[in-house]
Amino acid sequence: MTCFRTHGATPCKTILGTTRGLAQTRRLFHRNEDGSLVLFSLFTLIILILLTGIGVDVARHEALRTQLQNTLDRAVLAAANLDNTLDPKDVVEDYFAKAGLLEYLTEVKTEISGQGRRVTAYVAADIPTYFMKFAAIDELSLSSSGAAEQGLANLEISLVLDVSNSMNNSRRLTNLSNAGQAFAQTIFDNSAPDAVSFSVIPYSTQVNAGATILSELKLNDPHNYSHCINFSADDFYDPSLETKDIPFAKTYDQTVSFDPFYNGYYNSGAVLEVCDPKAVNAILPFSRSLSDVKQKIRSLVADGNTSIDLGVKWGAALLHPSARPLTQALINSGEVDVAMLGHPADDTGGTLKVLVVMTDGVNTTQYTMPESYRSGPSDMFLAPDGRVSFPTVYQVCGYRGWYYTCRDETRWYEPNRGRYYEDVYGGSNAVRLSWPEVWRRFTLASHANARRAASGSYNDYNFWMNSTLAGIENDAKDARLNTICSAAKANNILVFTVGFEVPYSAHSVLRNCASSPAHYYDVEGLEITDAFAAIATKVTELRLVE
Repeated sequence: MTCFRTHGATPCKTILGTTRGLAQTRRLFHRNEDGSLVLFSLFTLIILILLTGIGVDVARHEALRTQLQNTLDRAVLAAANLDNTLDPKDVVEDYFAKAGLLEYLTEVKTEISGQGRRVTAYVAADIPTYFMKFAAIDELSLSSSGAAEQGLANLEISLVLDVSNSMNNSRRLTNLSNAGQAFAQTIFDNSAPDAVSFSVIPYSTQVNAGATILSELKLNDPHNYSHCINFSADDFYDPSLETKDIPFAKTYDQTVSFDPFYNGYYNSGAVLEVCDPKAVNAILPFSRSLSDVKQKIRSLVADGNTSIDLGVKWGAALLHPSARPLTQALINSGEVDVAMLGHPADDTGGTLKVLVVMTDGVNTTQYTMPESYRSGPSDMFLAPDGRVSFPTVYQVCGYRGWYYTCRDETRWYEPNRGRYYEDVYGGSNAVRLSWPEVWRRFTLASHANARRAASGSYNDYNFWMNSTLAGIENDAKDARLNTICSAAKANNILVFTVGFEVPYSAHSVLRNCASSPAHYYDVEGLEITDAFAAIATKVTELRLVE
């Protein structure tokens, strides 16, 4: 170090001493830092011990909660069992006493309805804390309940079954018939007498509601050929989700009886109608007869497209209290036993309402007739001999002098023999047909072909096919299905779905419709019997309900 002396300055020795002192102070400061880390570590250790203690308190709370809940479940199941002849309260208390938990049992309630029994028990506990009290938490509280029931006095079921054309493949309809009948047998065998209201709703392109049910509704363009109605989008997309009922104040379009599927021939009639008119495929509503239910399932025949949304709409509607006027009308007509008076019951929890939906596919097009051809007079006339004729523009060609010319003339075409007439065939004895009467004599394709034959132009075929055929596509039907399933579930209807050899695209649709993924069954072949048996067991067995 170089030292410079100036007048009045501190001697170099003094400056050197001061420098050494500062260095010593720095070393002492570093030693003091080491001491602060020790304090920090001690503080961290205390926090870790406290957190570990909190974990111990929480673990004690969870252990007691689990022990209480397990004891609750076992106790109420034993007490609710109809084979148990002891007082249900005594049974529950005995379970808790043997587990050393009787001090936590606060209440036991028993409800008897018909031959059914429901037992509910409640527990509560205040657990003192060991470590959390340092955080001003002196105790942890818990409360829980458990309920079990067996033999419900009131059970309402809508069995919604796919009878579309694909059900004719691989013995599906036969397997369904066997499974459905076994399902009904289990339901009736394990329920209180006269306590079951059982409806069967077959569906394909449409749902045949039956004459009596339709007679209770207000209809546009009513007819007696078949018994289906068209639902509008508003019947599914109600913001309140009250879409499971069928309002009687509303006026519905009755489905026109027509055949959109086959060609057929004039006067051959409909081969396959969009609304299946067969009585065996009509709804069986509010039955308490096992034999009638089994006979209905055994008699089903399959044809047509697939409208799962319509089947579920009707199935849910027949579980809704607003359907009671239908029950009364069917009692008056002798189609339903008087014991069904008061069904469907109110949604108060005293009745278990179950919707079982089965399909072997996905929603396909639901064909409808455009408004212009639903009703009113057509341009066709019926002669006394049963043949019809209609006007068409006919091209007449020939020589006029030296020139060969053609001109359009209106002629009357009779499609049975393919002849043209100057006037309506049958003359003054012919009567004008309405459009519904036309569709009783022609399929849509045979009608369009008759128009093409009359004019000689395929443009006429295309015009008439496009003008007389409308439809609701599968995407719209899937959305409607999702809405009606959501409405049913929101209003305490237990929904099971069964996919019977369905394509992959159907799984999510059916799973979303069900009350939970566990309520959806994906089956093949004879597995459908196992699925229906499992559903019947879940509906009627001794079970936990809370």
